[in-house]
Amino acid sequence: MRFVSLLVVLGAVVVGLLWAAQIDRGPLVINRADEYRLVLRLGKPIAELTEAGLAGMYWPRIPFLDEVQVFDKKIQYLNAAAAEIEIAGNERLIVDYYVLWQIESPLDFRRSFPKGASEAKKRIQRTVGSLVGNAVGTLTMSELLARAEALETLDERATEELASNGVRVIDVRINRTELPLRTENSTFEQMREQRRAISRQKRATGEREAREIRAKAEREARELVAQARADSEVLRGEGDAEAARIYAEAYSKDPDFYAFVRSLEAYRKTLGEGTTIVAPPDHEFFKYLDPKSATSN
Repeated sequence: MRFVSLLVVLGAVVVGLLWAAQIDRGPLVINRADEYRLVLRLGKPIAELTEAGLAGMYWPRIPFLDEVQVFDKKIQYLNAAAAEIEIAGNERLIVDYYVLWQIESPLDFRRSFPKGASEAKKRIQRTVGSLVGNAVGTLTMSELLARAEALETLDERATEELASNGVRVIDVRINRTELPLRTENSTFEQMREQRRAISRQKRATGEREAREIRAKAEREARELVAQARADSEVLRGEGDAEAARIYAEAYSKDPDFYAFVRSLEAYRKTLGEGTTIVAPPDHEFFKYLDPKSATSN
């Protein structure tokens, strides 16, 4: 019976110690997986608990004399205030970025930031803001919009600068870039003027090419017309030669008949209504109009 009572008492003691450990009271200090704990005695750290469960247990704590400070082990988000930065080409931009960070050493963190996370966030924003300004300041607008390689190492450089403060920077990302209001109109006007210059250049190029095409077409047309005329002259000459050959052949077969036909054609073209011809009666032209000549033929 006494043994059972002793077990009950021991169980109650264990439960009490575990309950006190949950609220950081009593001789036991048990750390959780998502937290760090520092045990302070008279304001000085005597134990740093970074592991969870029994591995993070600290036994010889003096109640009401030792103090336990708890630090968040989870990744924390810092939305930094937007800053106006001058980039390459003397352009100014408003850059907005965020930081993912984590406490890596609670002892160094407490020594660097006695006031806690609020003071740490100010320090992180100053450090990362300076790095972002230096990195962005060397980039052109197109490089910045394309997220240049220089922005990919911001977290590593920030961690190097904040390592002595017990802070590790996991990621730095730029999530917004925009023009300041006072330069927005002038920038848009500059962009419009650039587009106008491009359109003027394209129109000038198009007009020049159009003139070249028209000149080429006119030259080709003149060449085609000249060639066609030359071909027509050759064909006409060949036709005249063929006609002369036919005429010559006709002459040789019946010269009198041919002379008669040619005379009739000449009469038809020359003699019209009311035509007056002044010539001697025995002129060759009137040969076939003379009745005597016609009777003799």
